[in-house]
Amino acid sequence: MAQRITLRDVANHAGVSVTTVSNVVRDWPYVASDTRLKVQQSILELGYSPHPIAQGLRTGRTQVIGFLVPDLSNPHFAAMVSVAEDVAQEHGFSLLVFNSHEDEAREAECIRRVVSRWVDGLLISHVVGAHHTTDLLNNLTIPVVAIDRVPEDFEGACCSLDNFRAAQLATQHLCDLGHTRIAHLSGPTGGPKPALDRIEGYLHTLRQNGLEYQRIASFDNGVWGCDEGYHAMREILSDESYPTAVFASNDRMAIGASLAIYERGLRVPDDISLVGVDDIEVSRYMNPPLTTVTQPLEQLARVGIELLLKLIGGETPDETRTSLMPSLLVRQSTAALK
Repeated sequence: MAQRITLRDVANHAGVSVTTVSNVVRDWPYVASDTRLKVQQSILELGYSPHPIAQGLRTGRTQVIGFLVPDLSNPHFAAMVSVAEDVAQEHGFSLLVFNSHEDEAREAECIRRVVSRWVDGLLISHVVGAHHTTDLLNNLTIPVVAIDRVPEDFEGACCSLDNFRAAQLATQHLCDLGHTRIAHLSGPTGGPKPALDRIEGYLHTLRQNGLEYQRIASFDNGVWGCDEGYHAMREILSDESYPTAVFASNDRMAIGASLAIYERGLRVPDDISLVGVDDIEVSRYMNPPLTTVTQPLEQLARVGIELLLKLIGGETPDETRTSLMPSLLVRQSTAALK
């Protein structure tokens, strides 16, 4: 095994003190330019790389941020992790990802593991129905920012999406097309808040348009994916009179719903118009391409992690609770009522 190059090796090679090398590595501004250049040249020639743990002990930071997500297989969260990793790297941080798999006990364990991993701060999107998350987060001694799914009663910094508005946009679009029988495939009715907000937005828009028909189908297993959308749609199609339009709480549920519709011998949008939320990549390649409410996920992740970085740096941000606006993206899965 090759011998690890140390600060002293660099100092001897450059003909300076160990303290000077340390100052250059830490990017301390008060080092003469010619000295800095000499040390940097020695670092390159010797191949010196600061040991992250030792460096963390000296600076009080590890340059690592934790990101706890409920389902990394979900494109919604995978997209946020990808952006967060890029932003963290821009600021000289690494991202350590924890996947709670929509499990409350696993989420609690992940939060405890965060502390043992010496991260400088934590981004978290919490698990459906996780009742003790807020207490655990409040006991952490590192900065925390809740992103997308904000735990109930959490009063710390957060960045979320306006899910009520997302539901309004989707449902109003169907109303504008002349549909009066609009059903909703919801996320878990026991939480999280985005699912509840989308239910409220759906119901509010129906009332605004004077529509009496209301139909909500969901599966409270903590997941809102293709399988849940498929079975919820089958449940709705078993009604004596089915709707002419469906607002699915996310694109994955809409994808599952479309299969149930076709299995019933019906077509989208000729028989049933279909709208989703999130604009995941596959939605534009469906047949027909899915009308959806696009969420600014990149902006969400960027705002969330930049807020966390400010807190890690000891700053007091002007705004610590941010809500971002969605927009409607009309494709071919919706059409005017015939």
